Amino acid sequence: MKKLRPSVFFLLIICLLIACANVPHVFNGSPYQNPNPAPPIPLVDTSGIPFQLEDYHGKIILLYFGYTFCPDVCPSTLASVRQILGELGDSSQEVVFAMITVDPDRDSPEVLEGYLSRFHPGYIGLWGDGEELENVKQAYGVFSEIDLESDPLNYLVSHTARIFLIDKEGILRTGYSFGASNEEILSDVEYLIRGES
Repeated sequence: MKKLRPSVFFLLIICLLIACANVPHVFNGSPYQNPNPAPPIPLVDTSGIPFQLEDYHGKIILLYFGYTFCPDVCPSTLASVRQILGELGDSSQEVVFAMITVDPDRDSPEVLEGYLSRFHPGYIGLWGDGEELENVKQAYGVFSEIDLESDPLNYLVSHTARIFLIDKEGILRTGYSFGASNEEILSDVEYLIRGES
């Protein structure tokens, strides 16, 4: 069997590296096949200021629907995102995390702000009720419903537990179901931070 000359060997290595570099990034979670601009979110933040996605152009947004009385999934998700932001170091300045409450009756803006600040000082809480909230939930394919069999004061809310990833151009790229690994989300966020196309 013939041995490859060193020059041929190095040429093959270079070709392999070029081929790998040109492999397009595949988003984790459930990527949208034909990504479109993220639906508007006409809600208010915890200071009562209207939230506009356009105000965050140039930032990566991680969007989540949850509530402060959630006993498990929501606090776990918020803690995971905090870990992801920690892994990003200084690059975390390019990422915004926002949680829309699906329990506006109990989650007043003040309650929402206090809850989120316990996880991370930069988290944004978004509030709305009635038709406004329902329209946003519908636009993102989110379900939520009060468990009528639970305690009337300490009721649970069944809801879609999903993080949505919106890129710097405001394009909705993918969604992560509860249980997605930090590494999967981090990989996609780092890709978007690098600004590769």
